[in-house]
Amino acid sequence: MWEWSSVKWRRLLGATLMIAGGAAIVAMAALASVVVANFVEWQNAPDAMRTVALVTVPPTVAGALLILVGRMVYGAWAARSPVLNALALAIQIAGAIVALGLGSMLVFLVVTGITADDQTAAAALGIGTAAGLTLIFIGTRIKIGSGRRYLD
Repeated sequence: MWEWSSVKWRRLLGATLMIAGGAAIVAMAALASVVVANFVEWQNAPDAMRTVALVTVPPTVAGALLILVGRMVYGAWAARSPVLNALALAIQIAGAIVALGLGSMLVFLVVTGITADDQTAAAALGIGTAAGLTLIFIGTRIKIGSGRRYLD
């Protein structure tokens, strides 16, 4: 029979903090991608990107700190990590959202024709797409049981 007295509260609190941090990171990546893809016009792109960053970066950093604090509360830093696969999935989802959003914008820019004014935007979109693909790679390497753990 399961009892509340047998719950390891420290582990439960740590796992909850890590999941909340991962959710915040994924939500901010999705929000930034949706806003950039739907509402940013090329004429005001630098100002709009700065605004999107000001809105999404602080919660993303807070999410990363929640993951770190949750991992410290959970304990046994490298030996026990049942939440690591969920974290790896969250990193892969964030990377996929960033790579798909910015990559599709880059393809659209290339199809419509890159002018001299668009070179900076094209470079930024290419770097963002590469960062998204890097996140997917890192998320894949973190998974336990894959034989390719990043944290070994």
